Amino acid sequence: MLTLDLPTEPYWIDLARGVRVEIKPVDTAIMAAAQAGAARRLAALRAADPDLDPDLTRGLAFALLCKGLARHAITAWEGVGDAKGRPLPLTPEAAERLMDLDDMASSFWDAISRPLAAVASEGNG
Repeated sequence: MLTLDLPTEPYWIDLARGVRVEIKPVDTAIMAAAQAGAARRLAALRAADPDLDPDLTRGLAFALLCKGLARHAITAWEGVGDAKGRPLPLTPEAAERLMDLDDMASSFWDAISRPLAAVASEGNG
């Protein structure tokens, strides 16, 4: 039996280096929007460089997906500042820049995919 116990309200996740972000649950609409944006941006990069290395292409696909998810899912953050230590306001562009840091993208991906993985591991997926 499928148990629909995925989050329905925004919740906080801890990332690397003491950063916390509040995210909307990653539902079908958010994932589809992130995938569409990543595909569009990757297509533009491939058009600009038809000889783009296949390994780099795979890396860019993941990075762009994380950026799209951050843009659409993050609603608040803590622990993100400028060079002078002042808190940075959350904007879609700033959320994407956070995903340029590998440890942030990795911990973000792990945290947002955990609820879905838990459902699948329980035999609900």
